Amino acid sequence: MHFFGLVLLFGLGIYALSLLGQRAYTKTREFKPLTQLVLGVALAWIANLNLWTGFSVGQLRADWIGVTITGLALGGIAFFFDAVIGLFAGLDRKIEDQATQLEHSDLKRVA
Repeated sequence: MHFFGLVLLFGLGIYALSLLGQRAYTKTREFKPLTQLVLGVALAWIANLNLWTGFSVGQLRADWIGVTITGLALGGIAFFFDAVIGLFAGLDRKIEDQATQLEHSDLKRVA
């Protein structure tokens, strides 16, 4: 259970790190998931985090495979956090309908 919490917190940290570089890829949104995957693999290699040995699955051919797959999972979890936080950020526009707000605001008659 500790490994699950550790992976979730690492994923949240990678998401926060990817927000720091958000200005660099504002025009190309495709680089954000790629950046999160690269950060995940880099963090897994730096921390030498192997999720498979944490869950007692030690039958991998080499240890570096488990570390790399763990890094890809960390990047995927960061991408999941990006989608969930984007959903909650858009709820304000969905709940408070902007068209209804414009209709109830004091609009000047043009014609």
